[in-house]
This record gives sequence, C-alpha cells and structure tokens, in this order.
Amino acid sequence: MVRTKGDDEDEQRVIDDIHRVGWHIVGIEADRAGPGFAYSIGMQHTLNHPEIIIFGLNDATLMMNIINTIGEEIRNGAKFQDWHESNQILHGYSCIFRSVPPEVYPDYLGYAMWFYRPNPFPVLQCVWPDSQNRFPWHTDCQSGVRDRQPILAQQTEWPFAEGKNRAVFTTNLVLEGTHPILRVSHHKDGDWQFLCGTTNSTDDARIVCLHNLVELNPSVTELADLPEGWVAVRESVNSPWRREHLGS
Repeated sequence: MVRTKGDDEDEQRVIDDIHRVGWHIVGIEADRAGPGFAYSIGMQHTLNHPEIIIFGLNDATLMMNIINTIGEEIRNGAKFQDWHESNQILHGYSCIFRSVPPEVYPDYLGYAMWFYRPNPFPVLQCVWPDSQNRFPWHTDCQSGVRDRQPILAQQTEWPFAEGKNRAVFTTNLVLEGTHPILRVSHHKDGDWQFLCGTTNSTDDARIVCLHNLVELNPSVTELADLPEGWVAVRESVNSPWRREHLGS
C-alpha cells in the first residue's frame, strides 16, 4: 500500500508526479549540516526498482537531473544492483550503486518513508568517482570527492574497490579451468588483468565480469588491495604472491 492522497500541496505533488512521470524527486541543497543530496520516490512502486539517492554534486538540480536519467534507463530495461557500475549515467565516467540500509532512511528519506509507510522499500545510492574514476572508498580517491559523499552502505564481503560487473581481462585457459591464474596486473588506468602466464595471443584473450572471475578463482581476492601500477605473480597455486611495480 502507498499513499494515494496528500494532506497538503507538497504531499499531493509527490503523488501526482509519481502518477504522471513514474517518480518524484526531492532535492536538498548543501548547507552547514552537510552536503546536498537528492532522492527519488516512486520507482519501486511504478518500476519495481529500488529508489535512488545521490550526494554531493554542485547543486540539487544537477543531482535531480541525474536521477531522471537513471529513471529513464530503468524504464528502458536497465536494472541496477548493489556493487554494480554503469557508464550510461555520467558522461565520460562510471558510477557505482550501493544498497542503503533502512536504519539511515529517517536521516535522508522522509518523504519516501511517508509515501511507502508502513511498507519497506529498497534504496540504492548512486556514487560518483573523482577525475581518475576512483570511488570514495579507494585509497587514492581525491579527498574532496570523499568528503562530499557520505557512503550510506555498510561494508560487505566484496573486497575490491571496483564494481562486481567491472570488465577485466583474462584468458580462455583460465576460464576453462585448465590453467591457474599466475599473474595479476592492476594498471594505472584501473584495468585489471588475470592471466595464466602461458599465452600472450589476442586470440586467447577474454573479457569477463570481475565477480565471475572471483567466483572461478576465489584466491585472487588476496590481491584486491593491489595498487594501480603494480603486478603480482606466483609460481604455482601453492606459491605465495610476489608484488612489484609494473615494468620493474
């Protein structure tokens, strides 16, 4: 059950926008209490998709426009999930989505709670990167980006700074399970390579989601903190990883 009638003009505008567009957006400008933010109301009701919240961009209107873009992507069939990245939202950059725990809803999502009360509803935070495409939890993320985006999600078991659906390079031999991963490189542009060390042929190269690679080879999670510009190698699956600068 959701609200079908408001008690004042503001509440009725929320309901009318949801019926007319599919969602309503609340925008809050930055002030001394904290960074600005914006969030949707109605996407779960009309599109069966978690609501969206975003923090810290230049003004509330910009963030509201981004949420509208996300809403149109969802209407066209996109489904965003926890720890998934998208390059369809921000021009020239990827954003990443994180699940928001219900215990923080009262701090940010008052109108959404009013609309859905007493029913639960899911929310995803859209997190944007710095100029080097690094997200706030990355150790080298620019401090200004980190300061303007409180990360509402609780840390999960996912160890990488990148999204689960980040495209990474490997070989067909690794995917077939006939050869172990013996060389992992994390390039300065953020690209990852998980190689068996037996072939450099482009015919053997494959691109997979990072999450799928981890499922096939859980031991690579030991290298989730491998800095950009570094490589890790080992002699066999029973040998320890040896880390060094790329090209050294």
